[in-house]
Amino acid sequence: MIRKIDFNTLLVPIDFSENSKAAFAQAIGLVSGDNPVVILLHVIDSALPEFAETHDLGTREQIAQRMRERAGRLLTEYTEACPEGIEVDPIICEGRPFMEILQKADDFAVDAIVMSKVGRRGKVEELLFGSTAEKVLRGSTKPVLVLPSCD
Repeated sequence: MIRKIDFNTLLVPIDFSENSKAAFAQAIGLVSGDNPVVILLHVIDSALPEFAETHDLGTREQIAQRMRERAGRLLTEYTEACPEGIEVDPIICEGRPFMEILQKADDFAVDAIVMSKVGRRGKVEELLFGSTAEKVLRGSTKPVLVLPSCD
């Protein structure tokens, strides 16, 4: 007999790509229970502000602050689009994306992680460095649902 698993709390890493939007939509359909919660996690890759600083786009702090402000605005849009009855907790942090995803999954004792296979980084970087999704799959102690790309 197959046992039904309730996903009361889901973690959804968001990089604002179309693929991560699709993962959010799937999570909304999967989350269940008396007090369903979707945790939206946006990780500002700690390497990005350093890269931008070397290309004269501002100081590391200025760049990270602009990224946090933009992420906050976009996460608010996700939160407002969520159906009533589902709590959405947006989180913005800085670090290595796969490490932050794994850490937050443990910190918040989520039931599962729902993410897209390919995000903003794209397929070439994925081939060279490995995907964030792959690293999360390998390191997670939680179930991970990895969705195919939209394209």
